[in-house]
Amino acid sequence: MEFKWLKRSEIDEKKWDDCIKHSANGHVFAQSWYLDIVCDDWQGVVADDYEAVLPLPLKRIGFQTVYCPHWTPYLGIINQKPINKKAAWLMLQTVPYFNINLVMGTHNKLPGMKALRCEARKFAVLDLISEISRLEKRFKPELKPIIELYKKKKINVVRAMDASEYLNFVNRPGVYANGDELPALLKMISFALRYKSAGLYAAYDERNQMVAGAFLLKSDKKLSLIHCGDCSSNLEAVKAIIFHILDHNAGSNLTLEFPFYSDEVGRFFTANEHVCLVYKKGLPKWISLFH
Repeated sequence: MEFKWLKRSEIDEKKWDDCIKHSANGHVFAQSWYLDIVCDDWQGVVADDYEAVLPLPLKRIGFQTVYCPHWTPYLGIINQKPINKKAAWLMLQTVPYFNINLVMGTHNKLPGMKALRCEARKFAVLDLISEISRLEKRFKPELKPIIELYKKKKINVVRAMDASEYLNFVNRPGVYANGDELPALLKMISFALRYKSAGLYAAYDERNQMVAGAFLLKSDKKLSLIHCGDCSSNLEAVKAIIFHILDHNAGSNLTLEFPFYSDEVGRFFTANEHVCLVYKKGLPKWISLFH
């Protein structure tokens, strides 16, 4: 393979996005529109005629660094054809920057000793191929009363919101939500809804008052919970939303990921997880050794 480092202006968006869409390990976080929203500057390494791509978001914190921006749990190498460890390592060596702190994709492999020394990020993931009755058997017992409320229509879940309505809710006093980077979130939701690659869900109580909201992104066969807000600090109604999604998608070939809410939500539904290695080089590597 021949590897080329390209600046943002040199990247062929169609070929880049087509590579991601047609790759078994492709994901929405590496698509050009998503990167344009979540970071001010990004570049990339491409193999041959976009047979594989490696996104490189950049920021300056006293020194130029390749990193994973907010709203980007992992990136890594995305390849249409199988790529061995040696080729993957050569692709990483094409990155022209000395300082790198990059969470790789789930299926990315690093050479033996490098992998042993790497940090790892883990997040819950649920395969929806089974019927809902089989999925429920693996849920934690704490979910049972929430599911009962949903089944008795005491929590109603609908998929009919717009971006501004969702953000108005998560900004309310008493709503537990991650308030960081909301302008980027608004752009993300608006774009994704326009191109029908997202879902905004709302949960209502018996008095028809909104008690939770959730934003999910769809990419090929993956659903990812990107953001949520709930009037309960335990995210009870968000869990009802997740059950609603499972109830309507169980038996499909979809996978539901919880890259930002593994402990708060995901691990109540599944014990399965994805492991992403963190590739560090330069100052980020040395800083991590002393912390």
